[in-house]
Amino acid sequence: MKGFDRGKWGALLDETRRAIDVLSEGRARRIEEIRSALRDGTYRVDGKQVAGKMVSDAVRELRERPRE
Repeated sequence: MKGFDRGKWGALLDETRRAIDVLSEGRARRIEEIRSALRDGTYRVDGKQVAGKMVSDAVRELRERPRE
């Protein structure tokens, strides 16, 4: 392929993989924390936070909906 720089693309691919690994580790750690809290019966949900998220999601969906 003309103009294809394997070194540049390889470095970008490596950096992307490292970023995914870091995000995956953090996500796995958070999932385990939630599982543990559920097992222990200490997991609590903030109703105001849930309601706020529901409202913000609904507003976003309404804004994204095409106007007729």
